Amino acid sequence: MDRPRKYDFDFSGKSVLVVEDTMMSFKLFSAVLSQVNAEVTHASNGRLAIDLCSGDLHFDLVVMDLQMPEVNGIEATRAIKKIRPSLPIIAATANTFDDEQAACMQAGCSGYITKPLKFNKLFELMQTLFDRQN
Repeated sequence: MDRPRKYDFDFSGKSVLVVEDTMMSFKLFSAVLSQVNAEVTHASNGRLAIDLCSGDLHFDLVVMDLQMPEVNGIEATRAIKKIRPSLPIIAATANTFDDEQAACMQAGCSGYITKPLKFNKLFELMQTLFDRQN
């Protein structure tokens, strides 16, 4: 018997880079994104995210934690947007300051969500961004 789906989204064929330095947070992202059939790749810091986006891997979307070691999320977003200007990046942060949201958008983020995450909200934003790509 099939279990009813918790989320009414299907991101089959979509590859999402989750940039998150906390393994527990990444595992939560990965588990929930797998429920909507997204392919998930992990980068544990901004430097690794930049390296992955500079390579041959294809990503349809990046979910970027802002507070990370080595290279923070805003700096990583700026660098990734220079490499892949059309790649949508969603900032994910526990901070709810207006100036941080403005800094994210200035850096090139396509969206902004706060933690603790409401995954339905994340999926709605992802769907909007994927629809714009088509």
